Amino acid sequence: MVSPWVGLDNMKLLENKFDTPYFHYPVLLIGAFETSKFLRAVGELAKIDRKKVEDIIERHEQEYYYIERFADVFLETRVMSKRFVVISDAQYCVAITKFLVNDFGLFPSKQYITDDTPVKYQNNVKEYFEELNDGIEAEVEFCTDGYRIDNEIKNTDFYGYPLIIGSSWEKKIAEETKAHYIAISWPVFERLIINSSYVGYSGGLKLLEDIYSVVLTRFN
Repeated sequence: MVSPWVGLDNMKLLENKFDTPYFHYPVLLIGAFETSKFLRAVGELAKIDRKKVEDIIERHEQEYYYIERFADVFLETRVMSKRFVVISDAQYCVAITKFLVNDFGLFPSKQYITDDTPVKYQNNVKEYFEELNDGIEAEVEFCTDGYRIDNEIKNTDFYGYPLIIGSSWEKKIAEETKAHYIAISWPVFERLIINSSYVGYSGGLKLLEDIYSVVLTRFN
């Protein structure tokens, strides 16, 4: 089960009632860092030969980081956001925060989880934001008050253009703060997604593509 908390009670019930084993990986894998970590965990669980797992990881990482560096060459770094905020459910908030820090090298501002995560899971979810690379930790708040979230974002110093990743409700505050903005969380009014995903190695590149595309609009 790949989720911070949704579905976990069901997995535990199946285990207790029917002895059904389960594997809980709390972070949706976006990009190379988390996907490689996931593959190693699954390989160890399934007792797959470690060399086979590492060969697969190496092949995908070579392609991933080549494309990532190639894209970087064409980006005017002075207009790229230095800090970001994610406003979403726990699944995407954790996953995208980890991706933007661990793969993309950005620094997190305060993050907001809006799916009304049960209190019994909140401490565990908070810990995922303390497990970022280079000792970086992200402050996170469980909040469903969009008005308060907007006011806090408006009063935050992002040291440049903010990167706001949330829902269509954040579009107005993104315009007010001149932010780079992507809607990935429900509700999404301005995008139609038929066959696209941010999961895995290719999913990380897709998210990178979407972020760069938004940044490049400043040149037009």
